[in-house]
Amino acid sequence: MLRFRVFYRAMCKTSTKESMTMQEAVRFFAPRLEADHSAVYRWLTKNPALLQLDQTETDRKLSYLKYAYFTTEEIIEQPKILLNHLVTLENRTTILRECGLVESLNLNTLMNYIKLIRKNVDLLKRHHLIPKDLNMYEQLQRQFECTVEPKVRWDDQTLLQDLRISFFNAFLAQRLDMAEADLAKLWKSYSKLKHKSFGHTQRVIDILQYDYQFSRDKLIANLYLLHSDPENLLRFPQEVPTIGGVPLREVASKHPKIMMVNYESVVRVMKILQDLNIPEGELLKCMTVLTLSPQTVAYRLERLKNVKEFEVLTKHPRVLKLIQYQTKATIRLEYLQQLKVRCASLDVLSSHSQNFERYVREGCDRTKGRDTAHFLKYLFGDRGDQALQKIRRHPNWFHVPIAQMQDTFEALLKLKYTREDILDNVHILLYPLSRIEEKLCALINDVRVQEELGVEIYRASKMQLLALALYLIELDFHFTGDGVWPEQQIQQSDSGSSITIELPSSLSTEYKFGKKPSTTTEAGGGS
Repeated sequence: MLRFRVFYRAMCKTSTKESMTMQEAVRFFAPRLEADHSAVYRWLTKNPALLQLDQTETDRKLSYLKYAYFTTEEIIEQPKILLNHLVTLENRTTILRECGLVESLNLNTLMNYIKLIRKNVDLLKRHHLIPKDLNMYEQLQRQFECTVEPKVRWDDQTLLQDLRISFFNAFLAQRLDMAEADLAKLWKSYSKLKHKSFGHTQRVIDILQYDYQFSRDKLIANLYLLHSDPENLLRFPQEVPTIGGVPLREVASKHPKIMMVNYESVVRVMKILQDLNIPEGELLKCMTVLTLSPQTVAYRLERLKNVKEFEVLTKHPRVLKLIQYQTKATIRLEYLQQLKVRCASLDVLSSHSQNFERYVREGCDRTKGRDTAHFLKYLFGDRGDQALQKIRRHPNWFHVPIAQMQDTFEALLKLKYTREDILDNVHILLYPLSRIEEKLCALINDVRVQEELGVEIYRASKMQLLALALYLIELDFHFTGDGVWPEQQIQQSDSGSSITIELPSSLSTEYKFGKKPSTTTEAGGGS
């Protein structure tokens, strides 16, 4: 726990997008803009949004803008340019150059990219943004490695964006053999592709087909990959050669969405999970976790530590499902607690809605054997299987939540009982802590109880004390196993019976199956 919190704080310090103080921002921008501190201070005072920027990303933007021959004076005059993503700056700069805006390209032009790309060719010529004798059709043709000739009627009154889309359609139809229906689907689902440069798109397809061995059908089925960053695609296999022992290219073939994630983010997420001893192989069963940011993963893990019912499940190998579906799991846990359900398993909390609904309707408040098995293995190591076999002999073992078992285990350790003592009397973990403490107190302090048992307590070992406490608890319940039930809960002792869940009157009928009602409904229905 302590190790995780130290690591989490370190992650936040180095990776989260925390606001810069004014002094930090001045020290950051002054040398990069080649300006004195007082001038930068006044500049930041007029542009406070810049204080919210991530330093690493901003440094990359500044480096790119200088590489693209934009001056520091222009950046100071157009500070809002830094609020754009780096990939946006790269694409827009390249697109404008592909369209012939070379000598006229400055930060003012770049800031007005959306307006310009929607103008007709004639207007761009009249404003001296492109040469008057420029043939835009031929200009766009020159941007492709292959011959692309869209069958479109055009003149200088044609909108630049419409002409670019015609070239996109012709190129994709030729390169990927895309039919009109495929192209219609593309523009309906991924319309922002029109803001990708031709060069970027050609390079992405080349890398996916030749480096990753994606077939034409694979690309058509995952057209969102055309939005991916070519540099990221190339660096990914170098920085993350394998995931769970499987080569990155093989993983990408089965889970192509991961290629949309920055490789640096994946490296950091894998480091977080490695430091928490979560087997890397589990990632292959829950790849969506790698699409979350490192900050999100660290934050969700921290939240797991602060909810008792979740914290006990962090020992489960499949805890990644709880990270992935934490919002849904939290809502479901709250819902089940209102129903007085105590034994929600990891599968129940993170499963599909249909499975969760079936669990609630069946009304069977019982834990899953897998959860208990993983928990006991965590407690007793190699002897976890032995502990599970003994636990299963109890008729009501599956009606005891593992969060309660953990509380009992930790309390016994504090009372100086060893793991050996507890393992030898492992059924003690199934009983409410209050009953255990009551019987232990009676054994030590009540002479009458000692006489009835015919034992000399001062000669009994810790292990024997736990055995006697177990005996006294079940003696009160005629050795039926019903001693596991909390005082306020009346249950049947038949281990095969289902436990009926009754909806409390205070529970909104809109609050169903892990979905919170709307604010309006809550106000009216009183959930």
